[in-house]
Amino acid sequence: MEIRGFDGSFIEELKNRSDIVDVVSSYVPSLTKKGSNYWGNCPFHHEKTPSFSVNREQGFFKCFGCGKGGDVITFVMEEESMTFSEAVKFLAERAHLEVPKRVAVQDEGFKQMKERLYALMRDAARVYHANLQKPSAAAAVEYIKSRGISDLSVRRFGLGYSDGYTNVIDELKARGYSRQEMLKAGVLQERDGKIFDAMANRLVFPIIDAFGHVIAFGGRVLGKTDFAKYKNTDNTVLFVKNRNLYGLNLIKKLRQREKVNDLIMVEGYMDTLALVQAGVENVVASMGTSLTEEQAKLARRYVEDIYICYDGDSAGQNATLRGLEILKSHGLKVRVISLPNGEDPDEVIKRAGVDAFLACKAAATELTEYKLTRLKERHDLSTPYGRASYAKEAAKILSELTSEMERDAYASFVAKLTGINQNVVTSEIKALEKGAPSSLTVGATAPALEANVQAARFVLRQCVMGLEKWEGYRELMPTDELGKAADYLTECAMKNVPADVGTLYHVTTEEEADKIINLDVKRYEGNEKAAFIDCVTLLRKEFSKSRIAELNEKYRLSTDDEERAAYIKAIAAEEEKFRRAYGSK
Repeated sequence: MEIRGFDGSFIEELKNRSDIVDVVSSYVPSLTKKGSNYWGNCPFHHEKTPSFSVNREQGFFKCFGCGKGGDVITFVMEEESMTFSEAVKFLAERAHLEVPKRVAVQDEGFKQMKERLYALMRDAARVYHANLQKPSAAAAVEYIKSRGISDLSVRRFGLGYSDGYTNVIDELKARGYSRQEMLKAGVLQERDGKIFDAMANRLVFPIIDAFGHVIAFGGRVLGKTDFAKYKNTDNTVLFVKNRNLYGLNLIKKLRQREKVNDLIMVEGYMDTLALVQAGVENVVASMGTSLTEEQAKLARRYVEDIYICYDGDSAGQNATLRGLEILKSHGLKVRVISLPNGEDPDEVIKRAGVDAFLACKAAATELTEYKLTRLKERHDLSTPYGRASYAKEAAKILSELTSEMERDAYASFVAKLTGINQNVVTSEIKALEKGAPSSLTVGATAPALEANVQAARFVLRQCVMGLEKWEGYRELMPTDELGKAADYLTECAMKNVPADVGTLYHVTTEEEADKIINLDVKRYEGNEKAAFIDCVTLLRKEFSKSRIAELNEKYRLSTDDEERAAYIKAIAAEEEKFRRAYGSK
């Protein structure tokens, strides 16, 4: 079985050679043995009473304070803000293991090529930075001064200037780099057989990854123009715009000095620079792009709380809403910083100082409140129709909330805003909830789906722990993530090898693996065997009901008489099987 591009047997050997207690102890000196586990203060959040546990036998860690858990690879990923492949290589070096070439994500030639391009980009950044001392850079220097950028910030962010269309080409050629290498790195562009500096005549912002590599450049045109003020290096082997965040290199350095509790995400280079210069260092930029899944995952490696602060214009607000949804879907607690008069962070700081910006941050709103506030802009609340229309759309938003307390609080908010009785708003929310079809299981209501999920987690947990034998349960899984865990157990059964708790965190999401492994089973104590049988029976019963519902839906949509007759026959057969196994529905 492959695990994220690596052969499963190599990953198992790596974990066997990487004693989790030894690895964790290098980060948590206070780790001490109590019973069968080791305990210490969690390295991922501040705590006075140790709630961080490590189990050497199972190769597994768990913090009962912040909830993080996983195997030794997961620990390194979290602590070092590494990707899976980076953590594997880190541990392999530590254990004096060679990553097999046949399964390595990058072969040696590719690695050497990347190192060469990293060196080229570093040298290009140095050329741009040195250009600021030239008389020809007067417009760039004047712009830097007009924006209030200090000399310290110029050095810290490595700002530079592209002195024409060929300067950087000539300088890099003199250092031994080929035209092909410059094209591959994205420093050059080619048009009609001619090559030129992609950042020609612009103020240049190096884009640096978390490991200190210059991977791309952003450039701002100087003076008036009919085209976009900013441009980035095109996607290359080193840089994919929607998978990177500007300023991550500074965040990593900040984490080495102090605890970083949250990140502020802004749109561009100048916003990042202005905030950092003003002393607000926990800031990154999405570089003008709509926030992507990859950027959300990247941010999630560093923090659990994030503030999104895009421009206050309409486009910025729409981007904010999309970004909030993506960030929330990746388990981040997200809030919106609203700035006055459509300003950006740089403008707020210049006009009123950094404290004014921090006050806006303190007043930030979370996703539901932001949605309801934005919704007001589309309705005239001075008319009965406008208020009713607003309340109806607001109820749709609130019907998606899983917390009853949140629903009640926001239903009260909507009621006060519109003058509509809160009971009426609540009734509308409940009606929408009941009428909403599930996208996960055909024909399952929300309570039924939740029961299926909990039953599936119990079955998976018992089999992962070796307490029950894994058999043909794959098709019974009600969600994709549970299905991935089931696939892993199926492969273990085929190979006749025991399942590994830590590996579960890599074949499904960390959140789902955590819910499986740490499922509360106290209510089954003493009756776990019977509970396992009951859960399997429930899953089979619900799968059969789902199959019948699916066939009925296909019958309803079909317009072919012969096909409809076949569906009727199949439905009858499934219903008969159901009656024999479970009696009536």
